Amino acid sequence: MCVYAWRNQQARNAKAFAVACFTSVLWMTGDIIGRLSFESLTGQFVGEIVRFLGGGFLPLAMLVFVYRYCSKHISRKMIVLLCIIPIVSWMFLLTNSWHNLFFSKIQLGNLNALKVEYGYYFWYVHLPYCYILSAISFLTVFLETSRASRHYRIRLLILLLSLSIPLVVNVVGVFKLLGEFSYTSLSFPVTFSIIAIAIFRYHFLVSNPIAYETVFKTIRDGVIVLDHNNIITDINPAAAAGLHKSQKEIIGSKFENAFENWKELLERYKTVPDLYDEIELNIDGKQHYLSVTITPLENINGTLDGRIFTLRDITDRKQHQFSLETLAFHDPLTRLANRHKFQEEVERALIKSRETNEPFAILYFDLNHFKAVNDTMGHEVGDELLKYVAARVSSILRKPDLLARLGGDEFAALLHNCNDDGINIVVKRLLDNVQRPFKVGKHTLVADLSIGAAFYPENGKNLAELLRHADSAMYQAKQNGGGLALIGGEIEVFTHLSS
Repeated sequence: MCVYAWRNQQARNAKAFAVACFTSVLWMTGDIIGRLSFESLTGQFVGEIVRFLGGGFLPLAMLVFVYRYCSKHISRKMIVLLCIIPIVSWMFLLTNSWHNLFFSKIQLGNLNALKVEYGYYFWYVHLPYCYILSAISFLTVFLETSRASRHYRIRLLILLLSLSIPLVVNVVGVFKLLGEFSYTSLSFPVTFSIIAIAIFRYHFLVSNPIAYETVFKTIRDGVIVLDHNNIITDINPAAAAGLHKSQKEIIGSKFENAFENWKELLERYKTVPDLYDEIELNIDGKQHYLSVTITPLENINGTLDGRIFTLRDITDRKQHQFSLETLAFHDPLTRLANRHKFQEEVERALIKSRETNEPFAILYFDLNHFKAVNDTMGHEVGDELLKYVAARVSSILRKPDLLARLGGDEFAALLHNCNDDGINIVVKRLLDNVQRPFKVGKHTLVADLSIGAAFYPENGKNLAELLRHADSAMYQAKQNGGGLALIGGEIEVFTHLSS
């Protein structure tokens, strides 16, 4: 156990556990030396020296291990101070023949076994020190057991049992409740056999359950622990609150039963062992965005033993992201797509058209006499007029089509899968809507549009060529009084409107 703990330091308490193992080995080694030195008073006394070297430091090593295992701070300075008593005890033992404070009497008893009577230092300093440290370790684990969830409580109960066995056996031996024979060293193999089971079956040294519990209970993310049968073995308060249930109601239930109202989550992740994803869910009538991290739990054989779900509400982040995208890709006045967004969408349409041979068209238009509106009625009226025009034009476009404001009073529309006949229909509806009067404050205005059109691939192979062609057509329409112009053909729709 000592070598295993020292070489497998997955947890910060592994070194302290290794030291505790080593001091126990010293205790047992001293006992073996004494028993092998039969009929030799000197040999058995050397065994006592080695035994108490381990026994003096064992309570301190266990205390440090327990404190770190239970996420309690113990400073190096405190550890050094606590080492003083074991060091002094060992020095008193080495010089016992001068003062007899550690052992008041040493002799060979029945069967030539070493028989000792303890002195004042042992009873009033060494023993109280060892028992006080052992009691603190025992009480610390006992109290922390009540804080741990059912999933981790078994580890602490095993630690509690392993602490109690040598302590009880030592009390029996020191106070000679069962005769002169000391059984403490015999209890260590039992104790560490129990710990060995905990290490290999319950991953005793792999994690720190109290530290884990502290994070588990206070973290704002929802955490759900599932076994290989999709049974929830643990759930933290944040996840339970999202389900409007207590932890006790959820632990032990099937994953699909606990999350029956989160159908999108169940459908996507019911059997997925390892994943990071983002999902949109309707929770309590509101749209939420969650990040979902699934981490596999593997046993020592490498097979899947369960999964850990971590759910984080990223709604605020998503909304902020959408806001940034809105600022980056949309015109702040009309809320339409801006030039950058229009360019991106046309590039996508170009790629799609090259793959599927599906045609598309671009409309390019502006408001005639718009400068006069700004000059005579003010920019606020002009801005409101642009909003109204944008809203009416948007209302007649199909869902996949896109309307954008390129700047000033210039607009462009991307019409998917559109030919000459389609253009005539769209422009007729557009003009019918726009020519209806607008009520802007105290003013009644009628918009006068000049519209140019361009088709891919007939009128251009890229956005610049298409816009250049549509701009020329719009200028031709403007020269003819407004409406729609198709370069290379006659004006299909023509209207004179005044504001």
